[in-house]
This record gives sequence, structure tokens and C-alpha cells, in this order.
Amino acid sequence: MMKFRFSSRFYLAVGLVGSIVVGIGEYLLHFNPSGPQGEIEMLLHVPLDRARVGHFFSLIGIPFYFAGYYGLLKLFRDSHELYAKLLFISGILSFTFGGIWISSRYYAAVTLQKTIDSPLYQTFYASYDENYQVLVWALRVLILLVSLFYVLSILKNQIGLPKWLAALNPIVLLGIIISSLVWFKPLGVQIAPIAMNVTHFIFFGVLMMYSKVHTLE
Repeated sequence: MMKFRFSSRFYLAVGLVGSIVVGIGEYLLHFNPSGPQGEIEMLLHVPLDRARVGHFFSLIGIPFYFAGYYGLLKLFRDSHELYAKLLFISGILSFTFGGIWISSRYYAAVTLQKTIDSPLYQTFYASYDENYQVLVWALRVLILLVSLFYVLSILKNQIGLPKWLAALNPIVLLGIIISSLVWFKPLGVQIAPIAMNVTHFIFFGVLMMYSKVHTLE
């Protein structure tokens, strides 16, 4: 069992690294000192040289998320294998769609900025909105499923994890982080553009900490 705990924590740690690397990339792609200005409109203001660096950081980090969700599968599968597998599958699908979306951001920024005064601008904008921005909604629905299967896994866990950890599910964390634009805008301006990464930094980090405590016991 000690080996099993270490193994799951290792993969969670890889996922945690992914949240940091992708977070750096998405921050470079999306940050605006005056705050978010729309999920597509923000691309009109990002410096392209900075966005290009962010593009590569994001692509490098995405596969690490898959390892993090594999860590969740290993952590929970002995308690309830079905919920653990559904959690893993929904997580992998989430970051597959998320990876496709994030890979489009730099090219969209270049295209929209270079054509903003062109008659083709609205065509490019609508095409991006209909074919890539829509993936964000698929990601959000999948994160809702991740949260559902995570809550069920926590409630059914037989490895000593406290049931209150169910409250720290990704959809709740995501809502708190995005709402920081309202309740503390100086913080929200910094973290809202990388909300999914901050969410998973907390999510993976808390589970790493509590699985370590349980192993030591």
C-alpha cells in the first residue's frame, strides 16, 4: 500500500507541474493589466512576441495534466473503480479539448490582430468563435463531470480521505477563482486568465497533501 500511495502522489505531482507550466503559458497568452476583455477580444491586446512564448509553454505542459488524472485513477480505483475510471476519462477528455483550444490561441491572436482593419476580420472572428471557442464550453461541461465523479469518489473513498474534500472540487474552485474579479479585482485580474490552472494547482496539491498524511498514518 505504501508503494501505491507513493505512485499516485508522484503522478499528482506531475499534474501539479503541468498546472504551473500551462499556467505560465496561459498567463503570457492572456494577461491584460486592465483585466479580461472577452475570451476572443483579449487576443486583440496581447503582445504577439509574448503570446508566442506562452503558446509553447502551454503545449509543453498539457500532457502533464494527463498524468495528474492518472494519479487520481490510481488513488481512487481501490475504493470505487467505476467512479475512478469515469473521473479519469472525463479528465483526459477535458484536457484533450483544452489542449486543442489553447493550441489555437496564438495563431488566432496573430490572425485577428493582423486583419482587424480588413474586411476579412469578421469572417476570421466568426470562424474562430464557431470552431474553436466553442471547445471552451465542452471543457466546462467535462469539468462539471470531473467534479461529479470526484465528489462521488471522495464520498466512497476507503483510504481515509476526509469527506469535506468533496467541497474542493474543480467546478467550485473554478467559480471562486473567476468570481475574484468581483470580490477582489486586483487578484482576479491576475488569476482569472489562468483560472483552470489555478484550480488544478489547488486540486492536485490538496490531494497530494492529504494522501501523504494518510500514508504516514
